Amino acid sequence: MRAKHDYHTAAPIPPHVSRDQVLAALHDHTTCLTLQALTTTHSLLPTTDPATLKDTFWYPPDTYPVCSYRVTETIAFLPWFSWAKYRLTFPSVFQNTPTGLKTRADTGGVVLRAEFRVLEGSTMEGIVEGEGEGLGEVGWVLVEDVEVVCAWWMMPLVRGKMEEAHRDICRKVVEKVVKEVAKREGENCDVAVPGEKRIGEVDGDHDVRVDPLAQEEDAYARESVDLTTRDQAPDKITYA
Repeated sequence: MRAKHDYHTAAPIPPHVSRDQVLAALHDHTTCLTLQALTTTHSLLPTTDPATLKDTFWYPPDTYPVCSYRVTETIAFLPWFSWAKYRLTFPSVFQNTPTGLKTRADTGGVVLRAEFRVLEGSTMEGIVEGEGEGLGEVGWVLVEDVEVVCAWWMMPLVRGKMEEAHRDICRKVVEKVVKEVAKREGENCDVAVPGEKRIGEVDGDHDVRVDPLAQEEDAYARESVDLTTRDQAPDKITYA
């Protein structure tokens, strides 16, 4: 007998981060593959199992292509003992969608389907499972809906490990995008104004750098020469 469990999690997107920036992060599959809590390695597979493509979960693959990865997860049954770990390798299929990303993983009789969507905050209400708090009023929200199907006697273990792997994934994706946006904005702020030279900037094609200490010494020398010249000049000029 098969059992099914649904899981839902979400994270608010800050106002200065756009919907398109989050979508771009999702469509870069390394984002979710590296941020997922249990995944340790992944590699691109050349083909996708035809049986998997028949799943009605997907958008039409001829319109929205899919790609597959070989994923390895490390599952710790007893966190206190290094030997109590199990490495599991399985295929995971990804499909970019207009609103986010769809994924499916198959391993040992367990089928997991997940969909990430970037939604307007006005559509989200109440408590978000996995985050433990209300979203409040936000412009955009990253949402993940997960469905896992397996034998009923496996469900307690599968459910716990699935929630461990997916609990913080939305928050981690948003945090990654926020850091990338901040980095780009920092680089843009470091652009020199046209016609203005900054300290230490290379002058033209020549490797001539401006030394702040040398600038101060030159200014002091010019001031000293000017004062000396004024002291030596006569108060009145007479002609013979």
